[in-house]
Amino acid sequence: MKPMKRQVALVAIASLASLLLGACASSAGGGGTTGVTQGGGIQGQNLSGVKFAFAIPTSAASVYVTQSKLFVDQAEKLGATVTIYDNNGDAATMLSNAQLMVAAKPDVIVEYPSAANATDRVGQIFGNANIPCIALNVPVKGCSFFNFDQPALAAMGAEAMAKQMKDRGWDSSNTTIVIGQASTLGKSVNIAVTSFYARMSELVPGMTKVSADNISPSTTSINGAQGLQADLGLTVDTGFSAMQTALQTVPKDRNVVVYPVSDDTTQGVIRALESQGRSDKAMVSGYGGELTGLNAVREGKIWVTDQIGFFPWWGEFVLAMAVAVHNGVKPPELTAPPQVVVTKDNVDTYFRPGTADLIKMPALPKDSEYLLKTGILQQFGNVEGATT
Repeated sequence: MKPMKRQVALVAIASLASLLLGACASSAGGGGTTGVTQGGGIQGQNLSGVKFAFAIPTSAASVYVTQSKLFVDQAEKLGATVTIYDNNGDAATMLSNAQLMVAAKPDVIVEYPSAANATDRVGQIFGNANIPCIALNVPVKGCSFFNFDQPALAAMGAEAMAKQMKDRGWDSSNTTIVIGQASTLGKSVNIAVTSFYARMSELVPGMTKVSADNISPSTTSINGAQGLQADLGLTVDTGFSAMQTALQTVPKDRNVVVYPVSDDTTQGVIRALESQGRSDKAMVSGYGGELTGLNAVREGKIWVTDQIGFFPWWGEFVLAMAVAVHNGVKPPELTAPPQVVVTKDNVDTYFRPGTADLIKMPALPKDSEYLLKTGILQQFGNVEGATT
């Protein structure tokens, strides 16, 4: 993967060190076991008194609401508090929220951008206020960066989908692959769909090979009837309306494979396929691991794969990142969560049957293993290799 460059603001790191040092020291009084060791590291994981501000991209997509609620629970378990802000899917609200968060003077800001073209201005606001920040999914200048390893997960998704196509006898002669970007989030998100198509073009018999770099944000048709890119967005409504339009250019005698970047979008895509009587010749993928998607994958009819980066549980990794930075660790350019692609054959390995209740995540990617040294993940006990 080629993650976008970002700089770590030294003043922000110093500020984070100070706040966590103070919070942990104050909570360790009376000779308790939680506090700061002589070497400056954290002994225990008490974040009592630490305040987080968390801006989600939009409350119109349930996956972000679920993620923010779980982050609140995870932070509160360690003694911290969280205030949630809704970026409402646009740059103007994102900028307004950045000002509101700074005015509230939290100890740490978690920014999930709603528009890539406003991230530099938001990063400047945080930097001017000397408030440490962690960016999710879309890089923000001056913030540490946490996201899926998009190309790696997309390649896994392509391999799983190519197998589904082979099982049904689908190939380039009878199938159109539709990739659904969310244009407002920029390259760090949309590299997922272009990487998926690139890998599919290597795996599906008869497809013309295309590199991810050769699919631009403005690309529509890709090699004639073989591929199509549409701006499906992040919500049920955008997925429905954009997919209805896209289907008008796909001959009705062709099968359709669709790869969006959120489970909500996938629901909208399926509604569009059903409204045009094309669901019996379609397979779709999801992205996120919501209950609706997991149960559909369990059925294995039209929603046959789901890309899982254990999105709702990102909060615990953010908390671990904050402590790691405090302890003097320079994060890699990308810190990624555990990742897996689920199908009907393996979904219940990770989630309890019939539910979205987590059993356990697989191990962290190698570059993210520094998070284990903070001890934060061990408090939740849901990542392979992170045991108390």
